[in-house]
Amino acid sequence: MTGVQQKTVLVVEDERSDLFSLERAFRQLKAGFVLQVVETGEEAIRYLEGKEPYSDRTQYPLPALISLDLRLPGMSGLDLLKWIRQQPLFKELPVIALTAQGNRNLPRAYELGLDFYLLKPAEVNSLAEVLQALNLYDG
Repeated sequence: MTGVQQKTVLVVEDERSDLFSLERAFRQLKAGFVLQVVETGEEAIRYLEGKEPYSDRTQYPLPALISLDLRLPGMSGLDLLKWIRQQPLFKELPVIALTAQGNRNLPRAYELGLDFYLLKPAEVNSLAEVLQALNLYDG
């Protein structure tokens, strides 16, 4: 994409259908977002720390945004969010959650530093509003 600064989004999602809707919403924005997808909280930490297989920062750049599912296998999305906020490098990194309506974990997620949430399935208008609020998209 010429003249467009590509922004990396680290997507932490284990459900294929939810990932598909999020990918489609980002694609529809046509704003140069590159999605790097991992399926677990542990894998997200390896990515963020630059550990194998994510040590090549040209191929796996640090994200401008993290989108995570609050319900993940193994380490929960809440535990991952807590870890992210404890890291000086990622303390201010925008984090959004993709979640089902009525998720009981949302209040706790906001306490831990969640910036926004999107209801599943992700829709382009909702995503655009969140990204505009985070100054990552000027639509």
